[in-house]
Amino acid sequence: MADVVILGAGYAGIRAVKTLSKLAPKGTTITVVDQNAEHEERTQLHEVAAGTVPASKITFNIQQVLPKDVQFLQAKVSKVDVSTKMVILANHAPLRYDYLIIALGFRSEDFGLPGAAENALPLDNVTSAETITKTIEQHVANYKQSQDPKDLTVIVAGAGFTGVELLGELTHSMPALAKKYNTPPIKIISMEMATRILPMFDEKLANYAMDYLKSHGVTMMTGSKITKIEPNAVVYADGDQEKKVEGNTIIWTVGVSGSDVIADSGFKQRRNRVVVSNHLNLDDHPEVFIIGDVSAVMAGDSGRPYPTTAQISTQEGDQAGKNVAAALNGQPLTDFVYKPKGTVASLGSQDGIAQIGKGHKYTGFIAKMLKRVITDKSLLEDANLATMLKQGRWPL
Repeated sequence: MADVVILGAGYAGIRAVKTLSKLAPKGTTITVVDQNAEHEERTQLHEVAAGTVPASKITFNIQQVLPKDVQFLQAKVSKVDVSTKMVILANHAPLRYDYLIIALGFRSEDFGLPGAAENALPLDNVTSAETITKTIEQHVANYKQSQDPKDLTVIVAGAGFTGVELLGELTHSMPALAKKYNTPPIKIISMEMATRILPMFDEKLANYAMDYLKSHGVTMMTGSKITKIEPNAVVYADGDQEKKVEGNTIIWTVGVSGSDVIADSGFKQRRNRVVVSNHLNLDDHPEVFIIGDVSAVMAGDSGRPYPTTAQISTQEGDQAGKNVAAALNGQPLTDFVYKPKGTVASLGSQDGIAQIGKGHKYTGFIAKMLKRVITDKSLLEDANLATMLKQGRWPL
């Protein structure tokens, strides 16, 4: 009898355990470890941060959706000792494993920018998303007394995928918040170092998103290299001059890195991502599989890893589950082959952009419908039909 431990119950971990439980030989012990009791659909965090949906809409209880033969342990992982095949936990006795799947997810990355950690709000989990929406509302509510325009200014640092989806959502929630507290319009400012947003999309689609945000009142400051974050301002370089944009709510969506457990465990890593084999495991420790946001899977001969997305994470989870089952059954392991299914970004409640394959591009309500279908499909596969029917977005 073998012991398999899966660290993390995000997109990659949930998919790995569901696949493995179907294929593992009888008698295999499977244990899932996560520091939270709830799984978070993190591709929807922007909705919680903007205040358009409650956290309960994008979370579900992990234990309730796991296969009956799988054990769940709510505990915080401190590090992994591959030499002794032990997982060290902060609040529980160590766990021994025969096979290990590490799927510990991401955290916000400030790249050491001065003041970012102290003065900007990250968006990397439900707790941070709820902090953002509460902070915005507190400042807006305070405006009646303060008459400080900074209370009515929301700055989003970073116009990548998460930043743009958050901006789109804010264009819908901020007018309602201003009406609630009877204030002047709330100013939304986007600051991005690159001169073009959303490089993962076709340029026409990216321009559509840019035009949408501008037409809905967002001040788009592309080409703005942020140099530091002050308590109530973002400082950036404009040529040889240093300038600042003031606002009492500063949201950080510039980038992410993998869980710090990776570095703490002594793995060879970059930004807490580990380069893995084509089987998604380690060459020197083939019993250890690393997937999702802590994994670096090389994209063909490009010399660069695939970007970290929920889509890739779920496919890696499936493959890791299959390969651990194959090893347990004495069968050969198979290579991971990423099969992209397209990219969709929402722009608030009724709009979006979508790129499916090379020739299928959509904007507007059709793209938003595709986003809702993807969200519901994720709930169905990660949780179950009952959860999808209760929390799904179709129809909306």
